Amino acid sequence: MAAPADIPHEEVLRAGRVLFGPAFGARAPGWREALRATYRRRALETHPDRARALGRTEADLSREFHAVAEAYRVLSTLGGWPEAAQAPRPAPRAAAPPTARARRAATATAGAAPWRARPGHERVRAGASPDGLPGRRLRLAEYLYHAGYVPWSALAAAIAWQRAQRPPIGRIAVELGFLAPAAVAAVLERRRAAGAAEVRFGEFAVRQGFLTPFQLLASVGRQLRLQRRIGAFFVEHGMLDEDVIEEALRRLARHNARWR
Repeated sequence: MAAPADIPHEEVLRAGRVLFGPAFGARAPGWREALRATYRRRALETHPDRARALGRTEADLSREFHAVAEAYRVLSTLGGWPEAAQAPRPAPRAAAPPTARARRAATATAGAAPWRARPGHERVRAGASPDGLPGRRLRLAEYLYHAGYVPWSALAAAIAWQRAQRPPIGRIAVELGFLAPAAVAAVLERRRAAGAAEVRFGEFAVRQGFLTPFQLLASVGRQLRLQRRIGAFFVEHGMLDEDVIEEALRRLARHNARWR
């Protein structure tokens, strides 16, 4: 991660304008205090899942979503910038990376610390009290966030990561024998010609008579089964151990049992 003094002024301004708008000034008071809340708002505004509601394409929103995440990464690493000392820092000695369990233990005694796999994502203490969970059924990633296992920024990154793992509906429909490759190309061309890029492929294929509602349902079900489980994101990025995920799943099951 770059030290605050290593971040060019122009990069800071670009990041600030992505999150706060064109009037952003790095030396203006108050932006640090508003950074986390502003990031959460902008992440919700640009999440690809809202493409249809906003009349935008998933590709466009995905680019904005990642730009917002990168802007937050830049601004959250600034610390005291630009007042930070400019003296060069000594290079740290190489050391073996700690295990996720060791990082959790250090966090519990020393307070929250950044999780290194994605600079700028604040880390919170694992296993925090589950009091105050929303009064509804939750998915695993939502539970991990509301129960204090992971921060909001990691929740948003995990959702984007899992979405990127999903195989396209068109490919699945071909594998299931519902569509020929030429039919997939025809659906894509008709959708382009109709200016309906915001409509999901499967929904448009049903409208055009290429798929039946049952075939779409079967394809979506297979897509969900093929995508990687979201808990793997937190394990692979060193945030949580597998045993912590398993315990969270048990607690999640007890919580959801109350909201059937």
